[in-house]
Amino acid sequence: MKKILAYSILSVLFLTLSCESYTEDLNTDPNNFSSAPPELIIGQAQLGWMQLVTSNSARYAGIFMNHFTGEDRQYLTVNSYSTTAADYDDTWDDAYVDGIEQAQLTRELALESGNTQLAGIAQIAEAALYGEMAALFGDIPFSQAGNADEFPNPAYDAQATVLAGVQSLLDQAITNVGSASASLYAGNRLASGATWAEIAHSLKARYYLVAKDYPNALASARQGIDTPAKSLTTIHTTATRTENLYYQFIVDRRDGYLGATDSHLVHLLNGTVARLIATPGDSDRFTFYFSPAGTGHVPNTSATGVFAETAPMNLISYVEVKLIEAEAANRTGDAGDVTAFNEVRTHLAGQFGGSFPATASASGSAALLAEILEEKYISLVGELQPFHDIRRTNNLLNVPPKTGSVIPQRFIYPQVEVDTNPNTPSPVPDLFTKTPINQ
Repeated sequence: MKKILAYSILSVLFLTLSCESYTEDLNTDPNNFSSAPPELIIGQAQLGWMQLVTSNSARYAGIFMNHFTGEDRQYLTVNSYSTTAADYDDTWDDAYVDGIEQAQLTRELALESGNTQLAGIAQIAEAALYGEMAALFGDIPFSQAGNADEFPNPAYDAQATVLAGVQSLLDQAITNVGSASASLYAGNRLASGATWAEIAHSLKARYYLVAKDYPNALASARQGIDTPAKSLTTIHTTATRTENLYYQFIVDRRDGYLGATDSHLVHLLNGTVARLIATPGDSDRFTFYFSPAGTGHVPNTSATGVFAETAPMNLISYVEVKLIEAEAANRTGDAGDVTAFNEVRTHLAGQFGGSFPATASASGSAALLAEILEEKYISLVGELQPFHDIRRTNNLLNVPPKTGSVIPQRFIYPQVEVDTNPNTPSPVPDLFTKTPINQ
């Protein structure tokens, strides 16, 4: 895999480099930069992270887990769980080429210059990208990834090994970033009132949860994001190609492809399917999430909708971390499960201006566990994490599949890997083969 830098980075370099003469380096291609300042490359790594978790992968997961509905052309086949290996080429590229390789290059250059804080920030992006890819695909290249000269065909590491490696990366990152604010090297891409260490602890909680290590998920969540203002979110504007990525797809590129007509999430919010806790405030949340379209519904891209042109998306949020804490506490016999869950319900009441009653279920109960998972399924609209939860819990919520009797269990290894890397698992697991940690 080649180290590819974003056009914006190349533009900055081109404008800032000067020539000593008109003829100097006449035969040198000015577009073939061998490197760039790590302070610029980190932006590309973060954009790769944003692209992976809020673009095509998130839309596919949203359809698979019945948040959304594929309603036109290629998305009709996604809605019927009929995808091909080529459909996942972009996901692989977003993660490895645009994200992981840029994070690794940033880390290497930052350490060479003694900038340990930047190296740690790069490690956080790298860890998040690896964590999502392992959760989505299972076994993936990890220990040999990003070194095309030495490993042109990187081996696949076991899913559990990758997730353990993610934890090691995040531990190193926490040491490196120290007390640095998450605004450091976030540029005009990311926003958070947390420290980078709190972001890293929150990601540790997420990937411990994915690995079903509930005691460590609980401990990490309690060191992570603890207020809504500390959520790590993307920044979008009205300028071309900087808009919310859902908005770009739904409004600018593929109008009519992605809808929500008769999705399970629509039914939960409009009362067609009863919620585990009757929640009057869901009527306000429903109109924030969805807009009417003919006889059905579509994701709300209006100026006041969840997917508005400039609406931020969560990379990891207060609500997610609190619900990780609640679930992990519930599963480990910690009495804090009720408190953590009710804190989320109180926050939602303030956000939507409606009633989100507290739970009446007992600490440690199966009823409370289901309520926690249902709230996470609803609250993290447009995100990948509820898809991970459904597969991890063997669909404890009984979310109805779009077709057949089983929700997809993974993404398919992309055609670009099948064609070029002999280490790609063979036979290639299909969409309904559980990843190793979920078997």
